[in-house]
Amino acid sequence: MKGLKILLALSVALVLVVAGCGPKPTPTAVPTPTSPPAPAAETPTPPPAAPEEVSLDFVVWTYAIDMIQDNISKFEATAPGVKVKLTDYDWGHYHDTVVTNFVAGTGVPDVLYGSDHWLQEWASAGWIIPLKEVFPADELDALTADMFPYTLAGMTYNGELYGLPYYADPIAFIYNTRIYKEAGIEGDPETWEDVLEHARIIKEKGLVEYPIGFGWSQQEPFSIEVVTAMLMSRGDEFFDDNLVPTFLDSEGNPIPNSTLEQHIKWVKTALDEGLMDPESLTRDGVAAGQAVMAGTEVYGMTRASGMAQWQDPSASAEAGNFKMIPNPGATHQTLGFVRFYCVSKQLAERDQAAKDAAWKFMQYFAGPGPDGSWPVVKRWALEHGLGFGPMPLYQDQAIRDAFGAWTDVAQLEQIAKTARARKLSPWYASWDVFTRAELQRGYLGEISVEEAVKNIGAKWNELKAE
Repeated sequence: MKGLKILLALSVALVLVVAGCGPKPTPTAVPTPTSPPAPAAETPTPPPAAPEEVSLDFVVWTYAIDMIQDNISKFEATAPGVKVKLTDYDWGHYHDTVVTNFVAGTGVPDVLYGSDHWLQEWASAGWIIPLKEVFPADELDALTADMFPYTLAGMTYNGELYGLPYYADPIAFIYNTRIYKEAGIEGDPETWEDVLEHARIIKEKGLVEYPIGFGWSQQEPFSIEVVTAMLMSRGDEFFDDNLVPTFLDSEGNPIPNSTLEQHIKWVKTALDEGLMDPESLTRDGVAAGQAVMAGTEVYGMTRASGMAQWQDPSASAEAGNFKMIPNPGATHQTLGFVRFYCVSKQLAERDQAAKDAAWKFMQYFAGPGPDGSWPVVKRWALEHGLGFGPMPLYQDQAIRDAFGAWTDVAQLEQIAKTARARKLSPWYASWDVFTRAELQRGYLGEISVEEAVKNIGAKWNELKAE
């Protein structure tokens, strides 16, 4: 019995050992938590490309440079990527400096100030080019549709438009009404003989030593424009439509009593009788204007917008006493002149980005700008009283109010509408310099009136033949 128990115990132990040596059960795998799949990475949108930078060279004569630079800054803010470099030259040397640069091919700008009396010289030399060669023709036509006729004529050569107005004005005749009242003179002078007669009365009463004065220094480029205006009011300017002198016959001899002869005799009479300040022949237009503002002279001829300063109490002792009237003479007409933005041949040779930048510049400085406000044209009118090319701006109330502070706006507008552009030629600038000196010789009696007339015409024909 005891043996049986021992045998059973050994059997159980053996079973347990065998069980412990068998394969272990594979545990059940617990799933590992996972994050949701990451979204596909987005390709970043590149920032908009910066506008291509374009630099424009801009040349002007020295006048209100701070304002021009401010206008440039404001323009650049409307035209990202466009930069304008400004250079200025003194007005008296502007023409010669620019021509020297053109001839040398150095310092040539993309955009520059031009003038009607240099247009044909510069255009015929190929230094400046027609605007439609680089700018949209339809947009140019729209911009110039409502401009004063004299402004368009003054910017056109051989049927092509070469500029857009920076400033346009008629030459105005202005006199001091206070001195007229003190002299007992009633009514405006209607003729140039009236001016002499009224000046005699004023001088005899001891009111003014020299009632008549001009700025006709031989270095004053503006002087020929005043003389041309005086000829126009008499009936003829220097030349006809065929660029033939109106004061010479077919043989080259002076035509008796031509408008040029009348003019020289009138000035000589005024000087000989002590009615005209002899300093008129040695000073510029600024000095002449200062004499009128001081009340030491009664009459003045200047750009119409110059009257704004004459009527300014902070600048003029005679402010409020001046009246602008149509020029004395048979026709009462006057010269209208224009100074304009033009472009050089250099711009035509640049890429389209430069041309587009220059067109934006022209629209801002000579046109309505991006918002239709005429930002630069109106600023010149409101802050400096400068005249302009677009006729509709005379209906702008701000301009009418500003101009009305110094003149009769309706009178000024009518003078501008009837003003004439002068006849010009490629050789005009050279003839002008000669003529300034020759006129003075006639005024002073150094040569006869007939000799002066003949010499002026002969010089024109000589240059024309060349």
